[in-house]
Amino acid sequence: MEAVEYGSVIKFLYLKGQNSTEIHQEMVQVYAEKCPNYSTVTHWVRKFKSGFLSVMDEQCKGRPPSVVTEKNVSTVEKLIMQDRRITVKQLAF
Repeated sequence: MEAVEYGSVIKFLYLKGQNSTEIHQEMVQVYAEKCPNYSTVTHWVRKFKSGFLSVMDEQCKGRPPSVVTEKNVSTVEKLIMQDRRITVKQLAF
């Protein structure tokens, strides 16, 4: 299972009123060795208690996840075709 799926199960059991220990015990019975560890369960429960009820990861601020765009690729390709001796350092600026 993926983290989102585990998070959904933990959220469901938390909203039913179970605590971290009860949730983890129930997940161990169902998922056996594929169950997330107790600290992961407590992490999710803490998030839910603080009011954060989404199980999806939020987009982090800062650098974009990828800088590979059609515009960047074409720009770099054009620069390389103009000067095949251009360095990576020069391309970075």
